[in-house]
Amino acid sequence: LMAAAITAVPAQAETKLLFNVFVPPGHFMHEVLKGWAQDVEKVTESRVDIEFAAGSLAPPPQQLQGVASGVFDVAFAINPTIKSKAPLLEVSSLPWLVSDAEAASVAAWRIYEKHFASRNQFPDVHLLSVFNFSGGQLYSTTDTPINSLDELKSRKMWALYGESADLLKNLGISPITSPAVQVSESVSRGVVNGYFGLILESVIDFKTAPYTKSITLFPLGVTSSGFSMFINKRKWGSISEADRNAIMKLSGEALAQRVGKASKAASAAALSQLKADGIQVIEADPQFYAELERAATPSYEQFERTAEKAGLDGKAVLADFRKEYDALAK
Repeated sequence: LMAAAITAVPAQAETKLLFNVFVPPGHFMHEVLKGWAQDVEKVTESRVDIEFAAGSLAPPPQQLQGVASGVFDVAFAINPTIKSKAPLLEVSSLPWLVSDAEAASVAAWRIYEKHFASRNQFPDVHLLSVFNFSGGQLYSTTDTPINSLDELKSRKMWALYGESADLLKNLGISPITSPAVQVSESVSRGVVNGYFGLILESVIDFKTAPYTKSITLFPLGVTSSGFSMFINKRKWGSISEADRNAIMKLSGEALAQRVGKASKAASAAALSQLKADGIQVIEADPQFYAELERAATPSYEQFERTAEKAGLDGKAVLADFRKEYDALAK
């Protein structure tokens, strides 16, 4: 009886991890990450237990700092907020490059492993994965859609910081920028009458849908927001090598594909809902799209300069990314 009682006692986790998620509770990432965390507990036979903070313990730009300092143990961050540490990761978010989140995510991880991993861009944390969301689009909060350069320049715009904001600046437009989770502050108050770079599901998640009258869809996204997920280095070192290997099998490319697939599904569902809610959806005029493509040239030139400083051929890195993406997106 005593032996049976002992075996019935649940195993105690050797390592407890606190995961901070900065997006709102209804966002698809919560379900994805909780599924990943359950799989981690399973493959480590409960030696690693991951708990999620009840609410975000830090604003979006401070996710890397929060993990490095031990305020929480695991988090993911949008790459523009960690650009000073890892500028090369912007490759998957360059304008007019991708639309398929799953293909972009897997390609981004493969490019990271091939070109960037040896450069130790994250000395204070251990990188678990990189991944992308679906492509960002263009939105009007007035009855007139935005489908020409003249119309775009006539607007007061909000833009997702990073590539979307940079592209508008290249056109002589000075947008209001903020993390995506704060977009409703500008849209709901009428501070802007258009916004740029947000993915379709975020229009619902971040509560801008009630103010949106039309969406201009592009063949490829103005940006595909790229993210990095990392764990505190001390906590990572406290986990056995066997369990670390098991966790990485669930992370890396596997998690990238998992997130990308979920983003694709969320984007498709959001588009259907937004149409059903009466929001007009139009295809971008080819001339307008071509003008926006040209405005992205400085972003590509900047990436090539950044790669060169790191001892890489930026054109070759981009060619590798496109090759991977195109093969995966078929």
